Amino acid sequence: MSKKNGGGMSTGILALLVGIAALLCIILGVLMYLDRNGKLGRGSDAGQSAEAVSDGSQDEDDAAQADPAEGSEGEDAEESAYDLLPEGRETGEKELASADNPDVYAWLYIPESGIDDPILQNSDDAFYYSTHNSEGAEDPNGALYTQSINSKDFSDNMTVIYGNNTGAFSRLSVFSDPDFFDSHPFFYIYTEDKVYIYETFAAYESDDRHIIMFYGTDNNDQYNVYLSTIEENMGIGGLIDTDCLPDPDEKSLTLSTGVNGRDDRRFLVQARLYEVTDVK
Repeated sequence: MSKKNGGGMSTGILALLVGIAALLCIILGVLMYLDRNGKLGRGSDAGQSAEAVSDGSQDEDDAAQADPAEGSEGEDAEESAYDLLPEGRETGEKELASADNPDVYAWLYIPESGIDDPILQNSDDAFYYSTHNSEGAEDPNGALYTQSINSKDFSDNMTVIYGNNTGAFSRLSVFSDPDFFDSHPFFYIYTEDKVYIYETFAAYESDDRHIIMFYGTDNNDQYNVYLSTIEENMGIGGLIDTDCLPDPDEKSLTLSTGVNGRDDRRFLVQARLYEVTDVK
């Protein structure tokens, strides 16, 4: 009897274990199915999605807070341009008011060069101020001037200011000194309502070709050709800051004077228009 009862008990235990194993297999199969179909971890994913939404909202808040800063940067940029003006020379009002000649339309100031002079333009004679001073009197030293091919608002691709090397531009040669060239990157042109800030990029001797006659003032293709030839045409001894070379859409200005003993040569200082600020 005892053996029979023990055998029945063993058989019952074995059947129970088989049942448990079968149940575990079913559960494992269900779990594997759910995992393959992405139904597990949803709670975790949902948490991550919530975090992502939260991060997105934070990014939007950050962006919203950044917008005023961008406006401030714009204001700072405008203020920094104004801050580039030399102290006490924020306008050319006093200098322009002192000029009696109606041909005076702007004023050139190059700090520490001794060049602080009016710019004139005579509509009838392109070379009038090569033999007349800023008051209109005959003077072999002349004055600083542009020719009528250039507009008076410096809106041309390229503007050229001429001056005799015995007159106001006798001091232009300071730019041939590398130390001066490097330490004086900016000069200024004042009109009644604006200040044009120019950044020097080259100083060198050139041939005496009439730059504007060759390349024009508003022909973009010709202007680009000219800009691309500056570095290769400047010759030995010229100075250039290639980081400041004008882009094709930037305006430039050339200061041009003669070279002693060389009628076929010109000394040029060239700059790009860096900033324009209204007179305050």
